[in-house]
Amino acid sequence: MYARRHLIEAYLGAQARGFGGYLPESSAFNAALKAYHAGMLDGLGQLFGLHLDSQQMDTFNNRVYFRLFVSTADSLLALRTPWSGFLEAGLLVRKVEQAGPDGQRVMTASSRIGAVVEESRQQHLEMLDALAAIMLGDRAALTFSRADLRAIGVDDTAPNPADYPIYDD
Repeated sequence: MYARRHLIEAYLGAQARGFGGYLPESSAFNAALKAYHAGMLDGLGQLFGLHLDSQQMDTFNNRVYFRLFVSTADSLLALRTPWSGFLEAGLLVRKVEQAGPDGQRVMTASSRIGAVVEESRQQHLEMLDALAAIMLGDRAALTFSRADLRAIGVDDTAPNPADYPIYDD
């Protein structure tokens, strides 16, 4: 079943900024994934009667709330740790771990940063959920099935990374 959490996740995924399973090394897969998230966002928006797009907000109040929603989503999508840019950090981790007490300090601080960033992600998602609930009003608790999505022409099958080249040429 699809609930408002899925509407939020589709919005975040459609931004194509690291949320929703993107693979930095495969632009072909990422293009398919972005299209999938955009399709889910459009379909769930239709079913909920709330399009998460400033041009399609139905009331003044929702336009106001949506500004905070967008700012919150942007903030969530900007979260990162010092390790976020590494595809493979095994050698670096080993070297840091071999660096003695200072290396241990790096690893301890990294662990703390990771925990704080994860807590921040959860709080951002909580805020997005609350804002979506406000904008949805009496439609906030609705859920929809795969059949509901398919009835409006939306295929909810996510692309499989195995169907795409891992590295672009």
